Order: sequence, then C-alpha cells, then structure tokens
Amino acid sequence: MSTEVNIAIVCITENGKNLALKIQTLIKDSHVYIVSNKKNKLQLENESKNIFLVKEKLSVLTEKLFKDYQYILFIMATGIVVRVIAPYIVSKFSDPAIMVTDEKGENVISLLSGHMGGANEMTKRISELINANPVITTATDVNKKSALDMIAKELDAHIDDFRDNVKDVNAMLVNNQDVGIYIDGKYDVDTRGFKVLANLENTDSIAKIVVITNKNDFFRDYIDKYKDSCINQKQLEEKIIKVIPKDIVIGIGCRRNTDSDLLKESLDDLLKRYNIHIKSIKEIGSIDIKHDEKAIIDLAENLSVPFKTVSTNEISKVDYLFEKSEFVKKNVGVYCVSEPVAYILSKGNLIIEKHKYKGITISVGRVSKWYML
Repeated sequence: MSTEVNIAIVCITENGKNLALKIQTLIKDSHVYIVSNKKNKLQLENESKNIFLVKEKLSVLTEKLFKDYQYILFIMATGIVVRVIAPYIVSKFSDPAIMVTDEKGENVISLLSGHMGGANEMTKRISELINANPVITTATDVNKKSALDMIAKELDAHIDDFRDNVKDVNAMLVNNQDVGIYIDGKYDVDTRGFKVLANLENTDSIAKIVVITNKNDFFRDYIDKYKDSCINQKQLEEKIIKVIPKDIVIGIGCRRNTDSDLLKESLDDLLKRYNIHIKSIKEIGSIDIKHDEKAIIDLAENLSVPFKTVSTNEISKVDYLFEKSEFVKKNVGVYCVSEPVAYILSKGNLIIEKHKYKGITISVGRVSKWYML
C-alpha cells in the first residue's frame, strides 16, 4: 500500500500529540491536527506546513476533515470519536475511512468504512509502522474471507445495483453459503470463501454467481469457448452478478472539429465488434494538442471517465512501433496518435490496433495492474 495518502491525524492530549508527530514522520503527506483548548493547553513548538494547531471545537474540525480527507486517524478514546463523527456519517460508500488509536499506540481500530473506504488496509499499515495491534471487526475479514466490495475495489470495477448485491453476497459468504465465482480471463483477485468455478456447468445448487468480465455480452464468448457446455442461459443470467473491471483505455486520433456524435458512434461500433463493455473503460486519451477537442471532451463526459492527454514528445518515443503516416506527422508532429496513446496509457499493453473511421482512429489498451499477462 502506498504511504502517499490523504490522511488527517487528530490528537487532543500531549501523549497523543507525540504519537501523532511520530506517525506523521512515517506516512508521507499526512497532516496532523492538534486540538488545543483551555484544559489541555497544547502548544506547537515547531511550525510545519503539515502540522496545525487548531483552537476550534473537535466537532467543528471533524466536519471539515470529513469533506477534505480520505482517511482520518483519531488518537483518543473510541467513545469520543463515535460521538464526534455521528452527525456526519452518510454511507460506507462515501464516508472517509475512520481509524482510532489510544494515545500509547497499543491498538489501532478500524471504525468506519473498513472495506470501501480502506480503513482496514490503513489500520494494518499504521499498526505495522508503530508496532500496534490492528483491530478489525468486519465479518468477512474476521472469517478470513474475501468480500464482493473488496473485489470491486481491487479491480476498480462496476457492479449494477452495487449496494444490494454487495450486501447479499457478503451475507452469504459469512453465513457459509455457496457463492460461485467465475473469472473470465486472468484477473488476480482474492477468492477466499467463494466457490471458484472452472465453467458454469452444474451450478443449479448455487444461488449467486459472481462473474468477473469486461465483455458486454459475456455469454456470446463463453458459449463459443465451451461449445459442448449444457447450460440454461436464462436461469444463469438471473443468478449472475457481473463485476466489470475498469481496465480498458482508449486512444483517439481525430480531425479538428470532429462531430461528437460521430466519435461516439465510432467508439460504439468498435466496442460492439470486440464485445467490450462500455463500463470497462477506465480513461480515454489523445495527443496534447487535442486537449480542447470538443468531441473527445464530450465523449469523456458521456462516459464519466477522465480525458488524458499525452505529450508529443512522449508519443514520438514510441510512434515508430506502429504504422506511420506522413500526413499525421505533418499536421501534429508525430507519425500516429491513437495507437501510441493507448500503448502509453496501458503501459505497453495494446490489445486492439487502430481502427479507422471517418477522420477518426481508435485503438484500445488494457491496464495490466490486475490482469496477469
């Protein structure tokens, strides 16, 4: 786990301050908030851009921290923390990760947003750094099992009806009920507690099956792969929960003032041809001179994904690997755009070479962070 995190460390006693400053030296970019009042009379000896002496109420500070930080570590009694965070809790899908430790640093408790927020992981990390006992109470972790929300987080994946499906699957896992998992490809995920399936035959007794795939029509390719498989597709579809990893990057080259609808239609055609789910797109990109190209900006907004630009200099280092165009070189300074952009964004894992449309080229890469090549 990276130590470059967005974490606030809050203390209200002298011993707590000393522990907070110690942790701050171990976790890069962490911020320490020392709450000073008439009772504790805490002072800050050395000024620092990452250490703040605050004289407002802990409840007021907490409201601000909830909005600004991904993780908050409170060094104080758990009861104080429960009361102070209570008014600001909304959902485990949006609340920051909340951890609590005593001022001697003997125990670190994962209190809120253990899975989706990352409190469990951060609790373990901090415990390792200060040699403390990590206290984690989420049922799947206690039972040494995986969880659907953790798989989704690991893969940066989309799941329809996320909350209901996560709740149902995790409840089945902790109650020792069979939940199947079929991995369409080579995704590296924690499958503890799941019944790993080599195929979808003989699954009548399994109530839920998690399928990890970035395919739009999963059964189209599955049936091609297992031609002799005897499955009832309709019955299976009712019990399948698709986990769609966001691992696809799209490289785009296009003429200036390309029509937005044309670009979207061109991408849709490519996705359909290769059976790629639109929700698997992680980001789209193009050359830096296209930073203001309306069609690409509109596409990114339509897909709710980042639009990243790659510099001409970066592209020029790899454009020799692909088909060259003197016309493109003359106009933008490199021999090609879509393929090197997809290649760079996927860190060298180009999976679909450029396809040409009317004034448009599109290429596809796969991020190999979770995919074992």
